[in-house]
Amino acid sequence: MYRPANKALKEIAEKVIDPAIRFFNFPLAYLAGRSESMEKAILRPVIKSYTNQSKDWIIQYTKLPKDVEKIPVEWPDDDGFAGYAIILQGPVRTEENFTVETVKYYKRCYPGATIIVSTWIGADTAAKAAAKKLGAVWIESEPPQVRGAGNVNMQLDSSLAGMKRAKSLGCRYAMKTRTDQRIYANDVLQYFRNLQEMFPSGDPGIMPQRLVYISRGSAYRYFPFFLGDFVVFGAMDEMIKLYSVKRDDRPNDFHKVRIEEEGQLNYEIGEKLEVKCDSSPYELYPDFEERFYNLMYSEIRISLQFFSENICPVRRGDDLMDAYYTYLKKYAIIADVEKVLPYFPKYPWYARRGFNEFNAVGKMDFKKWMELYLHYQPKKDWVRSADTVENRKEFV
Repeated sequence: MYRPANKALKEIAEKVIDPAIRFFNFPLAYLAGRSESMEKAILRPVIKSYTNQSKDWIIQYTKLPKDVEKIPVEWPDDDGFAGYAIILQGPVRTEENFTVETVKYYKRCYPGATIIVSTWIGADTAAKAAAKKLGAVWIESEPPQVRGAGNVNMQLDSSLAGMKRAKSLGCRYAMKTRTDQRIYANDVLQYFRNLQEMFPSGDPGIMPQRLVYISRGSAYRYFPFFLGDFVVFGAMDEMIKLYSVKRDDRPNDFHKVRIEEEGQLNYEIGEKLEVKCDSSPYELYPDFEERFYNLMYSEIRISLQFFSENICPVRRGDDLMDAYYTYLKKYAIIADVEKVLPYFPKYPWYARRGFNEFNAVGKMDFKKWMELYLHYQPKKDWVRSADTVENRKEFV
């Protein structure tokens, strides 16, 4: 979670302290990674010492195999996953052959499923050849001229290209992931589909089946529509709608320019609202709506735009929290990230599990979602009227 930092101290940490720690830590890290016995001899005592010396924290860690061949796969080698697609979207990660190894793992986990790598023109040719040899479908698209804040339009375009190809191949369901991310749990397609069957849509006429998102780092309780799309699962038509939303016209460096304001808002909402259950950011900020729209994260914009275009338009002056909680109650599901086991080498802090059950950053997990599903009463009937359909892309 963001905390306001002294810029001078931050610069010293980045330029002096961090390199020094990496230098002195390297020999221990190298030795600890050589074998199981070296890990026991080095890593575990370090963690135990940290826990003993820390004033505030106990530390735990989880190991996931780098060699995907060592991961047990329980499912028979048949076509039980025909009709499912896994879309790996984004630039190919060539370090440790990561994207290709991920394709290999998914092919082992989900025989019969369609694996699609949707990337950009000029992608690594060796990775392309290896992925196609494994049976993956490979798509290369032209990057959009307007990339949107934080490259969100690239995210949307490559995801949509993968979804459209999957539908043309007869797939009925899709799990969207990233080329620089691996889902280690080997049964998530069944898990997500079972969740859909257990929790049918609150209004099948508007949305036949729910979309499934994941918690921690991807879903927040007090930010309206803060539902990250690192991992999303749904019926193919709904997934196509999700990635067909109106594109973002903000400059590419928007978040970089506004990061201090965004971080401060994030920090204050998480810190000040978490101690007041069932509260709202409107109570913290009289001008919350204006701040929300001025600082809207890319992830928020995708889910809010989807809601506005396909369920009910959200206009200025509407209660954003009521719209968000209605979406969660009737049309979405939050799956616990611990059941999914995503590995995200680009952002190592996502592996940190220090706040699993303490909700210190206002996370939205399955428990909190279940509370909304059972007990939340929407203040407004969020239903799209017939006269809004023609201009539905103009609401947000």
